[in-house]
Parts: sequence; C-alpha cells; structure tokens
Amino acid sequence: MMAMTLSTTSLKILWFSILTTLFLAASAMNSPNELSDCDVIVSLPDTTAFPYTEVRIPIFVDNFRDTVLGFALWIQTDRPGDVMAFQTDSTISTDTTYWRCVAGSPPSCTDSIAVPPESTWHFIHIDSYAVEIANFDTTGTLIAGWEYVNTRSFSGIGTDLLVVGIANLPGGPVQKGFGPQTGGTLIKLLADVFDDIDPFTDSTVQLFINKDISDCNFIAVSDPNWSPCIPDTFWDTNGFVCTQWLIDSTQNPPDTTVCLNWEQTRAPPWDSIVTTMNIQYVLDTTLVCINNGSVRILPPYICADLNGDSTAGNILDLNFLVNRIFRSGPQSVPPAAADVNCDGGNGNILDLNMIINRIFRSGPPLCNGQSCN
Repeated sequence: MMAMTLSTTSLKILWFSILTTLFLAASAMNSPNELSDCDVIVSLPDTTAFPYTEVRIPIFVDNFRDTVLGFALWIQTDRPGDVMAFQTDSTISTDTTYWRCVAGSPPSCTDSIAVPPESTWHFIHIDSYAVEIANFDTTGTLIAGWEYVNTRSFSGIGTDLLVVGIANLPGGPVQKGFGPQTGGTLIKLLADVFDDIDPFTDSTVQLFINKDISDCNFIAVSDPNWSPCIPDTFWDTNGFVCTQWLIDSTQNPPDTTVCLNWEQTRAPPWDSIVTTMNIQYVLDTTLVCINNGSVRILPPYICADLNGDSTAGNILDLNFLVNRIFRSGPQSVPPAAADVNCDGGNGNILDLNMIINRIFRSGPPLCNGQSCN
C-alpha cells in the first residue's frame, strides 16, 4: 500500500481552507441577527478610563430591517456623579403653550385646554427654566449631518442624558437617515472622570438605556407600518380639589355642591376622584434589543513608570520593557504606562528605543515631558 504525502504548499492550502471554513461558520453562528429576532439592537460598550480624563462613550446600533429616521434614548448611570459625569452646560430654555377657553371667556376662563399654536387660542403661557445641555460628537457617526440632535440632563448633575435625533426637519434639503447596517456608531457622548477617586473602592459606573421613555419615542424608521411600541393598559386615578364653588345663598345653610373650577392634586384630601382606564405604549423588546454597558475607572498611573515603583523612565523601567518584549515578561499596569512615545503602542520596540535614547543619549523627554492621554 502506497503512503500518501503532502507537500508544504499543499499543507498550507489545506490549513487555510480549514481555517476559512471555521471562520465563516463562526461568523454565521455569531451574527447578531441570528442570535435575536430583533429588528434593531442598541448597545453601550464596556470601556475603561483613567482619573482626570475625558472619555468618549459611543452608542452602537444594528438595524436589520429599515432606514432609521429618528431616535430618542435616555442614558442613565447607577452612581450619583461621584466618579464620572456626562459633560453638561447650563442654558435657559423657554416653553410657550397656547390655551383655549372651554368654559367662560377671557380673561375670566373657568376652564381651558392646551391647543396647537396654529389653532384658535385665547391666551398663551410662557415658562423659562434652566436646562443642562450635554456635549456630544457626531463626527464619523451614522447621524453626521442630521438636522436635529439635542441632549438634556434631567438630573442636572450629568448622571443621565436624553439624546434625541431627527434626520430631516420640515423644509430645506432632504436628509434620508441611514439604512440597514451593523456595528455603526450612532453618537459619541462626552464624560469627565474625576481625579479624587479612591483607588481602593469599586469605581465602575454602570450605564443603562431606559426602556420606559414617555410615549415610547424610541426609534423611528421609514416603514409607517413598523413600530417599536406595543399598547399596555393601566388604571389611572386622579384626585381633584375645588378652587371655586358656586354658593346658593338661598339655602340654609348655603349650598356649595356645584364646583366652578378645580385643580388636580397628587395626594388627599380630595373633593373628587376620577378613575379611568388608560392605554400607554411601551417598548416592544422583541423588536428592539438593548445591551447596557459600563465604564471602569482604572487606578491612576505615571507614564513611563513601567514597573510600577512610582519612578518613571529609569534603568529599571528599561529592564522591565526588555523582559517584556524579548522574554514574554509581565505587562505594565496599566499597559498605557509603557507608551513612552505616545503613539498608542503600549510598550513596543519603538518605546524601547526611545527609553534607550533618553537614558544613554540625553534624547527627548519621555511621554512628551508630561503624560500620554
């Protein structure tokens, strides 16, 4: 019987074919649309940051079905702003509402309702209030060029952000949104990590996408028959207190059974209670999947202190990097401490050359003379 042998070239081709087959099979198994029936997947990453730095938190989206025209995402953290907060700036916002009398006549309306500004109205009400607007970056994202992108922090201390985006506003050129794709960056949110963090405590900030946004204004696509919302019924009880009674002085004692005007109150005592069956719309989590994330705050470090002895750029750090590169020694903690030339290499041969040049040839300062960010 003749033994079959394979040349080196044949073995390489065989191994390449096997690896390609395994890669394609793994890709098919791990496809997000295979793992879920969701039409849209919105994800926050698990990332790391260092004290006294700015961190950019991306929001990723996969949309398998249709073109996305708008969205509203409420991002919340699990901490009271003690180690990290979204960057916000204070501004004054005005809110104008239009009202029409439904009982009585101006200026003595006994009852009124809010109406659109283009309809018939009798008086307006203007409120001014301070709001916190957050900083964000849309450069290179799926919504770059969208006509409306806005953010609000309801907490006022940067522990939450409502992010709203609309591709196309009435009038002007048409912005078509973005079509089906996977792994795209929707927006990048800017946050600050504080410098007075206790290194011995847990400094992980959990990030959540709130699924209970009012009226389910979560995401909009071009198909008018598709909606991420489903109806949910609930009982709503409202209490009212009368603020103006019709007094019948002919009665003894005077009769005050007719209420001319009233206001709604949150708690008793009430003069009347009205209970109704209401319908609210909630997010259909079988169509829209949410993946929450986190930001882990790493302990502070000294750039070029490769061995962690609080002294940067000496012969011990050089030996540490030689051991790392040529003898598979331990990595610096964190790895960014070994990026002495600030190119993001985190301890490669270029960093080694720079340390040697600095120690033995009076070369340029390590880490640009301060620290790599």
